[in-house]
Amino acid sequence: MRIRFFLFIYFFISFLSQAQYYSSGADPANIKWKQVNSDVFKVVYPEEFDGEAKRFIAILDSLYQYGGYTLDHTPKPIKVLIHSRSAYSNGFVSWAPKRMEIYPTPHQDMLAQDWLEQLAIHEFRHVVQIDKLNKGFTKFLTIPFGQQAIGAVLGLYAPLWFLEGDATLSETTLSHSGRGRRPAFEQETRAQVLEKEIYSYEKAYFGSYKDYVPNHYHMGYLFTAGARYKYGPEVWEKALDEAGRKSWSITPFNRGVKNVTGKNKVPLYHEIFNDWKMKWTMLNDSISPPQNRIITKRDTRYKNYMYPNAISDDQIITEVSGPGELNHFATLDIKTGHEEKILITGSRNREPFSYNNNHLVWTELEQHPRWDNQYFSVIRTFNLQTRKQNKISHNTRYKAPSLSPDGQTIAVVETDYSNQFSIHLLNANDGTLIKAIKTPHNAYPMNPQWHDNGVQLVMILLTPEGKQIVEVSTSSEQWNNITDKSFTEIRFPRIHNNFVYFCGSYSGIENIYRIPISGGITEKVTESAFGATYPSISNNGILYYQDYTSDGYQIAYIPLSEIKPIPLKPTALPNEEMLQKMQADEKGMPQLKNLATNSYKTKNYSKWNLFNFHSWAPAFVNIDDANITAGASVLSQNLLGTTFTSIGFNADEQYSREKFNFKFAYQAWWPVFDLEVKVGNEQPINDYFKNSTDTFHILRSSKPNHLWTELKMKLPLNFSRGKYFRNVQPQIGVSYQQSDDYSYEQTYITVIDDGIIEKSKTTEIAEGLDIRSLDYSFFAYNLLRSTQRDIASRWGHVMELSYRHTPMGGNNYGSILGVHTRLYFPGIGRHHSIRIDNDWHTKEKGELYQKGHTYNHFYIFSDYVRFPRGVQSITNDELYSFKGDYILPLMNPDLNIPGILYLKRITANLFYDFSLASQNLQYADTGAWTSREYDFSSFGTELRGELHPFRFVFPISVGYRYAYIPNGKQHYHEMLLSMGLASIVVGNK
Repeated sequence: MRIRFFLFIYFFISFLSQAQYYSSGADPANIKWKQVNSDVFKVVYPEEFDGEAKRFIAILDSLYQYGGYTLDHTPKPIKVLIHSRSAYSNGFVSWAPKRMEIYPTPHQDMLAQDWLEQLAIHEFRHVVQIDKLNKGFTKFLTIPFGQQAIGAVLGLYAPLWFLEGDATLSETTLSHSGRGRRPAFEQETRAQVLEKEIYSYEKAYFGSYKDYVPNHYHMGYLFTAGARYKYGPEVWEKALDEAGRKSWSITPFNRGVKNVTGKNKVPLYHEIFNDWKMKWTMLNDSISPPQNRIITKRDTRYKNYMYPNAISDDQIITEVSGPGELNHFATLDIKTGHEEKILITGSRNREPFSYNNNHLVWTELEQHPRWDNQYFSVIRTFNLQTRKQNKISHNTRYKAPSLSPDGQTIAVVETDYSNQFSIHLLNANDGTLIKAIKTPHNAYPMNPQWHDNGVQLVMILLTPEGKQIVEVSTSSEQWNNITDKSFTEIRFPRIHNNFVYFCGSYSGIENIYRIPISGGITEKVTESAFGATYPSISNNGILYYQDYTSDGYQIAYIPLSEIKPIPLKPTALPNEEMLQKMQADEKGMPQLKNLATNSYKTKNYSKWNLFNFHSWAPAFVNIDDANITAGASVLSQNLLGTTFTSIGFNADEQYSREKFNFKFAYQAWWPVFDLEVKVGNEQPINDYFKNSTDTFHILRSSKPNHLWTELKMKLPLNFSRGKYFRNVQPQIGVSYQQSDDYSYEQTYITVIDDGIIEKSKTTEIAEGLDIRSLDYSFFAYNLLRSTQRDIASRWGHVMELSYRHTPMGGNNYGSILGVHTRLYFPGIGRHHSIRIDNDWHTKEKGELYQKGHTYNHFYIFSDYVRFPRGVQSITNDELYSFKGDYILPLMNPDLNIPGILYLKRITANLFYDFSLASQNLQYADTGAWTSREYDFSSFGTELRGELHPFRFVFPISVGYRYAYIPNGKQHYHEMLLSMGLASIVVGNK
């Protein structure tokens, strides 16, 4: 327990040192910001989103009395920022500063639930969870620490699986939809449990590099829902209450769980998942899946083959992904299963690609070069015959492209900046707009697909009453309903002959169904053990689809002639009784549709709201260095995420030169400005010193003042496209360092047995510093995207140029020019990388500041390049350094000592370093120059283990470095320690 307590102190302090947990980045500078307010919420948004922003605040106000009922809490007011210029879909809540941020553009994998409603329910539940912690000892901690205290307690005690699982459960119990009603949401865990095993709590929570583990959303929903169903909502209400009130203790959340259930959370986890296993076994026993005809070869490393499309009688094309795979398109031989990779994609939305006439069409997310919160969704095409790839749309917000049978027209879903939806018909060659078709009552269109006649489109429309399958004529724009509106999950409609094939969640397992285009009886087409989705029908009458297993989606097929359709019998989902019981725990069902918004008045919101002081501490917190010393600090981050301010007092005498600190960063314009000021003084000196010839005493009673200030301007540009991350950042900076002149007494002495004898005493005058430097740098990288199991990039280039000089008078420090390059190459095995650094700098000496006994001493800048690992640096004028590393995973043991240690991965790094240094020296007596050259090398290995001690969520890397230094035949040993403190953000992803 004592070790656990000290770890609590260590982690708590570490959290405080990174108090400004998360910034999502800046929005475009040309946005005119508006706001609407209620008693509880302030919503800030771009002016063109006015109507939807008012609807969103009305939804939040209506939800306010319902969203926290089962946690017995109504939260305090909070601010909301809407990023409507982004095609990216998500939301999150963060503390320090506390706020909710929303990305309101809908996506193609939505539930039968309005996107703003789902975001409101999910994110507001996070607000309730976190605000509930602000009581008892945690509330006391906010007096000396501000909001960061709540963020620290949140990260230390509230498991991510609970935060996301409980919010996902709220989506379900406070609506007619929610992920809890989508069988595909639980199918990954269901397949794992039934085909493999129930993983240990540690493995299920912290993941694995060896096996695929469903994420904490999936684990969390099943855990929180199962426990709430069995023990009531009190189990989680008491857990959060205990964590907030008694955050001084070691395991308050766990104790709250035990007070209700009689079990700690780990035995409870096994109990709940054994309950699920029993239910899932009964469900699987009730069906008789036929022996599937599978094309793909099952890979135990986990691999998803998705969205199959036939390109001939012998081949299909599919999208491949997995924790060890870069997302790519591949062709599969139907008879042999042989896979041929075609191309690696960029960042993809959760939606299918389209294929026709030897052409692929898909969308990728592209971030604006400067604005982090402006994502575009652009269309790319690929010709299978010429192997040529094109981007045919730029700065667009298109989703779900569908290529017409003749390959000339692409139908896409378009969302404008005010969330108005339409179908755009584009020229497939150049992306120009042919026609825009508005949807009825602004219903959201999903997964449009062409009829064989090239005129009709079939799709799903999301309406306030749920989803329905419809068709529209692209010539007459006449809409026809094929199914009724329903909250049952349906997706991926495809037309073949007189039927629409689609995926439906009418039972506890997703399967493929069909319905006549004219309407009528819905029939079940497949019987999958875990889930079948995405029907695709070839010209020769073969139905291809993806069938889920515990090793990922496999591609299955069946001839249409062999299908034995079964008429759909309406039945409740297997978990509906469970959900109804938990819905009865709620205050009721909030009314979130057709809300009046006239009472909300639009006001301007100034982008010059620069300060929002959210946290403070009776300690000096250095965010950049993650360091804490005695003193005081105050932190500010404005709502728009454009301004960051920190003010601090450092009482540590070791840092007396920087006693008072001020940092200010402004990111609202294309260039980013960083200002830093440090003011302090030197400490008095009263001590003895010794050099090669003399022993002397120095006495200085004065405290000369010291000032250091720096202003930097940089332009961070993100050009990440396709399979590469690309970034360019030029930067210029000016710094000024000044200190007062001072005098001191220097007494030369002789040490004897009985004491000391003074030989002479002088009063010396020392000049203060006056350094006025200009700095220029250019940084760029081009790195291949990495998989979850890669340790480092397997292909890429990094380059930095740096130059610093003192042309503006004051002390002349000369100049330094530095170059850094890094290359990545693939290693021999999977997830192996080779990293090669070549670095060089050269210095020009500044002015003479002291004549030495042998050599003169000149002002000179500190090194840009590092010496080999294990080698002590020396003064130099020119330095070249080579570093070569071979990085590889050794093993993924998933070693678990329950409650003590979970070891996920052990990695190795074999290295060889070499440096060549030269130094120019001037003799003090003659002024003649001489040069010296030195070479250094080292080689060795580094071993690292990624582990989670005492079930803390943040991984710690513990390692050991050994280096052999041939020059002196020395052995060098070093312990390595780092911690991955991630931002405290909970969201909807």
